[in-house]
Amino acid sequence: MRPEPASIEPCPLCERPNLNPSDHHLVPRSRGGKLTLAICRDCHHAVHAVLTNKELEARYHTVAELVAHPELAKMIAFIARQDPGGRVRMRRTKSRPRRP
Repeated sequence: MRPEPASIEPCPLCERPNLNPSDHHLVPRSRGGKLTLAICRDCHHAVHAVLTNKELEARYHTVAELVAHPELAKMIAFIARQDPGGRVRMRRTKSRPRRP
């Protein structure tokens, strides 16, 4: 059972109702991070599709820095226009290939 829309906090990145919250470690756990932020599942996938853990640790460990990233900002703008109850598919960017 989903909570009523009025009681749902918006995602801090796309500002849609956060129907499917996902805990994002601002500094990745693999790099010693403990602080988490509840963002929507779609934004969480977008963050990890664009940025590596090394980039997240070094520079992009706040909401303001994530939103300022040019490529991620485009994805967040797209996500913001989508239905919050649906699922947005993400592909890795050309600048971030899959691990071997």
